[in-house]
Amino acid sequence: MTLAPTAQTSRLERALAVRIPLSPEVVLYALVFAAAIALRFWDLGSRALHHDESIHAQWSWGLLQGNYRHSPIFHGPFYYHVQAAAFFVFGANDYTSRLTAALAGMAVVALPLLLRRRLGPVGTFAAVALIAFSPTLVYFSRFFREDIYMAAFTLLMVVAMWRYIDEGRDRWLYVFAAGFTGNVLTKEGSFLVFAAMLVYLDLYTAAILARRTLAGRSERFLRDDLARLDVSALAPPERAAAEDRLRASAALDTPVRRFALAVAFAPYAWVLVAFWPFIGPLRRRLDWGDDLPRPAGVLLLLGTFCLPLLTPVARVTLLEPLGIIEKDRLSWEKRLQGPIDVRDAIALLGLFTVTTSMAAFAGLQWKPKLWGIAFALSALAYLTLMTSLWTNLNGLVSGPWGSLDYWYSQQDAHRGEQPWFYYYLLMFAYEFLPLALILFGGWWAVVRGDAFSRFLVTWLVGIWLALSWGAEKMPWLNTHIALPACLLAAWCLQRAWDSWKDRPPVSARLLTSLGSAALVAFGALLAIAYLPGGQAAALFRLGLAAGAVAVVVVIGRGLGAGAWRPVAAVAIVGALAPFSFRTMVQAAYERGDVPKDLLVYTQSSPQLKDIADQVNALAAATGLGYDLPIAVDTTDSFAWPWAWYLRDYRAVSYLDFSTGEPPGQYQVMLVAAGNLGRIQDYLARPTTTQYAAPVRYPHRWWYDETYKWAMAVEKGQACTSNSGNCGPFRLATWRHIWNGITERGWLNAWARYWRDHDPGRPPGSTDAYAFLPANFDPAAGRLRSEPVEPPRPTTDSEGRALFGGAGYQPGQFFSPVDIERDAAGNLYVIDSATKRLQKFDSEGNVLQSVDIRVDPQDRNEQSEPWGLAIGPGGEVVVADTFGWRIRIFDAGLRPIATFGQPPTGATPGPFDLFGPRDAVVLPDGTVWVTDTGHDRIQVYTLAGEFVRTVGRPGSGPGEFDEPVGLALGPDGAVYVADMYNRRVQVLEPDGSYRSEFRVEGWGGQDVTDKPYLRVLADGRIAVSLPSLNLVRIYTPDGRPAAEIRPTAEPLSRPYGMVETPGGKLWIVEGGAARVRRFDLPD
Repeated sequence: MTLAPTAQTSRLERALAVRIPLSPEVVLYALVFAAAIALRFWDLGSRALHHDESIHAQWSWGLLQGNYRHSPIFHGPFYYHVQAAAFFVFGANDYTSRLTAALAGMAVVALPLLLRRRLGPVGTFAAVALIAFSPTLVYFSRFFREDIYMAAFTLLMVVAMWRYIDEGRDRWLYVFAAGFTGNVLTKEGSFLVFAAMLVYLDLYTAAILARRTLAGRSERFLRDDLARLDVSALAPPERAAAEDRLRASAALDTPVRRFALAVAFAPYAWVLVAFWPFIGPLRRRLDWGDDLPRPAGVLLLLGTFCLPLLTPVARVTLLEPLGIIEKDRLSWEKRLQGPIDVRDAIALLGLFTVTTSMAAFAGLQWKPKLWGIAFALSALAYLTLMTSLWTNLNGLVSGPWGSLDYWYSQQDAHRGEQPWFYYYLLMFAYEFLPLALILFGGWWAVVRGDAFSRFLVTWLVGIWLALSWGAEKMPWLNTHIALPACLLAAWCLQRAWDSWKDRPPVSARLLTSLGSAALVAFGALLAIAYLPGGQAAALFRLGLAAGAVAVVVVIGRGLGAGAWRPVAAVAIVGALAPFSFRTMVQAAYERGDVPKDLLVYTQSSPQLKDIADQVNALAAATGLGYDLPIAVDTTDSFAWPWAWYLRDYRAVSYLDFSTGEPPGQYQVMLVAAGNLGRIQDYLARPTTTQYAAPVRYPHRWWYDETYKWAMAVEKGQACTSNSGNCGPFRLATWRHIWNGITERGWLNAWARYWRDHDPGRPPGSTDAYAFLPANFDPAAGRLRSEPVEPPRPTTDSEGRALFGGAGYQPGQFFSPVDIERDAAGNLYVIDSATKRLQKFDSEGNVLQSVDIRVDPQDRNEQSEPWGLAIGPGGEVVVADTFGWRIRIFDAGLRPIATFGQPPTGATPGPFDLFGPRDAVVLPDGTVWVTDTGHDRIQVYTLAGEFVRTVGRPGSGPGEFDEPVGLALGPDGAVYVADMYNRRVQVLEPDGSYRSEFRVEGWGGQDVTDKPYLRVLADGRIAVSLPSLNLVRIYTPDGRPAAEIRPTAEPLSRPYGMVETPGGKLWIVEGGAARVRRFDLPD
């Protein structure tokens, strides 16, 4: 009889046949993963690409065109290659440019599932959830930078390390090697994580060796004691008792001894591991045995893989200090970016041969087959991507040598210019939920935890300290602190749950009790966060907090002994999780490209994408398509992100407009605001394309980093890693912090920011102008034949009179800053960008215009006027701030006098003007000028003769720190905007001190945050606050009385002001390039 063949099922069929039981746990995981996917992939393309994102996207797109070459400046090649693959499959746009980052973010969410043995069921779910909803990790999973890829590879290494330690399977060492390779192909900062891992593995190995030594010695002592004691004559019970007493007396493995011995072994553990086969006598003497501890195997693998890539560090730590090579000879940045000398190539080859041989010596004597295969595959993958699939052999140098050589040398650059406490700000602002859980359960993790929890502590503390110590501090690096924080918090939750030994089975009563604790905690914190200020509210807050704690305690006691820890943990999660979720939504979705969050260092503004759409519409309307001629200003890296958005255009010219006007004709010009003055003549030529009024937009804007100046221990120096003398080891620093908490309301300010994530100040920005043809209608996206209307006065949406607007025609502005009115009612406005002084009638119709420069044809002449004053004879005084001078014109705008010069020495002379910002003319005809950079006021005659100096640097009466605006009172008193001292000083006509009053909102360090003053007819003082977009009115004795702060059309960088005879106030809006008239509030 012939048997029928047995049906063979494929692996795929077996996998599809698996049925997952639909348990509550599976449902919860499904919901969390669905939310994580939505949070990372939904609406990825809505935010404008950040400067660095655009470079990475452009380089990835360029890889498909065959022109990518690895450069350490923009990190490793891995994510460029995977992103190029995404572009190849899905096309290139803003959404797909972030696709692989979102995938890496999902990998970070999923990988904790492989740590379930160590995290436990509650801890694993908590880790997945905390990572899925982490504000930091969600934000940077939607951001095309290398850090989220590095986080994924780091977590893969952690998973592989602990799976190998637990299981001993070699496959996990291969996974560990793959994670290492991906890390070094992504970012050089991975070596900081490797350092934390190596330190821990060394300590863990030392602890295991200490335990083996103590256990071996204990066993040996026990055998000796038993040999000396004759127990044969004893009855069995007595014999057993005697043996137990001997065993107890011989036991040496106590926590104290183990700790002391581990500390002794730790400095040498890595050396012992490297030479393990050769130290047999020592191993036998110390009872270590023959088998290498599993953590030691991971230590050896990681150390030997790191060693060759650490070769470049020898240049600055060994070779140059010992004089073996001359300084910078092997510097990649300075010498090795192109073809290199044969001698240098031989030197590099020799250095790598030495370190690779050392690594191979240690690795091959451990597990020769495993180490050899893993190292070969790792090196092959590394060099293949570094050389762009072997098409760029310079990658053999830029990768293994250039990567670490470049970034090690960049420590002096202090990128980000952030203070030592930067990551404390970020973590407590965004990762407050895991931090609270760590503070709650950290003691368990360190003192009563296991090897895994202590690893998580070492990882978190190590990377936090390393990043805080490093010179470069950027918000995306917080990714590498947030990840171990989430895992450690999850471990703490599992430990809290496990501590409840007699917990009842899950039931409706249990869930109701835990839910009640969470709801009470959240309700209390919600009320506390939104209660108004005041002493009564503070007392109520304390009572509310105490009441919430009492309720949670009652709930815990009702659940039985030992329930307080899990109930407290649930209360912490319940109180903080909604706030954390809201913070994440605000940062990642509500204002992803509006820098109100500390997570945003600098960001392309959303207007940039609008302009890109208009350029595309213009290209289609003209029929020129991708041959549309476009000029892009490259000053201050303005080419990015335009190089990405204009990647398909073939007629784009990237020009440095700071060197002069552009050659040729262009349908579109994108010009940095600071270069507008250099293209005035070009725009005025009849042969130039006639442009419509240009659109001013923030090209890049950034979070207002007032915390640097708030922490300024030394006056005038921001607290950064490179300045301020505000380090954590100075008593003055902590005294300053204490004063800020007790006297300056820092805790209240921080609580408001934690709650709202709104700094209360507009972001700083570097602006640009987009010039489009006058016959193009951006709203309709088509060409039009109507002629361009000359500018004329108009009104805003609420009927307020205004004139100006962005443009180069007479009557238009780019950066108007100050305004004055003459006896006839004519208005004068100075424009710092175009250097034009324009004269208008009382309603804003342009009458006359003049370039205030001595020679407008001289492109090298320095000039940037900021201040105006009117003399008794109609003279117009112009403070040319960065022309370092004063220019005086008659009523017909003809120049009649010029005086002042740039500073010539340490002690300024009477005519040395360091950024004269404003001027005022007294009834006696003297001209008072704020010599801002010298912190003084210089007094001259209208003919330019020096009279006297008023004031000196300082903060006392009659002293100044950044004096800016000037105004004249009805009694001849002079009002001075003492900016950095945050006050207005009132001086007598002879320059002596009269009085002062404080101005809250002054003191900002932005170069465009310069306030002006105007004394009104009723004696009140109008004060502009450009950074807050408001004008505040003070009473004559210095009390705030009213504000001009419209809501429908807010003020935009208000500067100079002038009152009309009818009691209205013209306000110059530098940010909107216009002048608007307001009713004066009572």
